[in-house]
Amino acid sequence: MQDQLKAFVKLAEIDRAARHLEEQLEGIPAELEERRLAVSALEQLVLGQKREMDDAAALISAQDEDIKQRADMLSRSKQKGAKARNMREAEAAERELDAIRRSIKDGEAEKERLEGVIAQIREVLAEPLRELEEQKRELVEAEAASGPRLETLRAEREVITAGRREAAALIPKPIFRRYERLRTQIHPTLAEARDGVCTGCRMQIAPQLYNQIIRGDDFYQCQACNRFLYHRRAIGEEEVTDEGAGAPLE
Repeated sequence: MQDQLKAFVKLAEIDRAARHLEEQLEGIPAELEERRLAVSALEQLVLGQKREMDDAAALISAQDEDIKQRADMLSRSKQKGAKARNMREAEAAERELDAIRRSIKDGEAEKERLEGVIAQIREVLAEPLRELEEQKRELVEAEAASGPRLETLRAEREVITAGRREAAALIPKPIFRRYERLRTQIHPTLAEARDGVCTGCRMQIAPQLYNQIIRGDDFYQCQACNRFLYHRRAIGEEEVTDEGAGAPLE
C-alpha cells in the first residue's frame, strides 16, 4: 500500500508541475477561437451595413430610371398640351403635367433621402471597418505565433510528465478515475494531512479518519473539500509540523 501511496503523491506532484502548461495548451486555442468569433461577429455587422448600402444604391438606380421615364412622360404631355383643341383638353393636359411634376419631385426627394442613408452608413461603418482590419491582422499574427508556442509547450509537458504513466499504473483504477474527475474541479487534488488538518482547505479532519490516513491502509478523502489526503508517515517520510512545512500540493 505504501508504494501505491508514494505513486499517488508522485502523480499529484507531476500534475501540479504540468498544470500551468496544460492551462496554456487549452487557453491558446480557446483564445484563438474567441478571436475568430469576434472577427466573425464584426464581419456580420459590417456585411449587414453594406447590404443596407447596396439596397439603397439599388433603390437610387430604380429612382433614376423612374425619374427618366417620368421626364419622358412630361415631355410628351407638354407636346400633347400644345396640341389641345379647347380649354377642357388644355386643362386636362395641365393637370397631367402637374401630376408628373409632383411624381418627379417626390422621386428626387426619395433619391436624396437614400443618398443620405448611404452617406450615414458610410460614416457609421468607418470605425467598424478599421476595427475589423485590426482584428483580422491580430488574428493572423496570433495564429502564426500559436503553432510554435504550442509545440514548445507540448515538448515541455513531455519532459515534466515523464513517469506519470508508470505512477498511474500503480494506483487502483477506480481511485485513479476518481482522481482524474476530481482534478478538473479542485486544486490541489491531493493534499497532505498534517496535525489533524487538511492542508488543502485548512479544515479539521475527524480523529478516526486522521488515524486511518496516518496508517495509510487505503485511499482517503477530506470530508470537507473532497480532496484526496495522505500523511508523510504513511509514505515513509519524516513527519513535519506546520512551522517547518511547505505549501500543499497544487
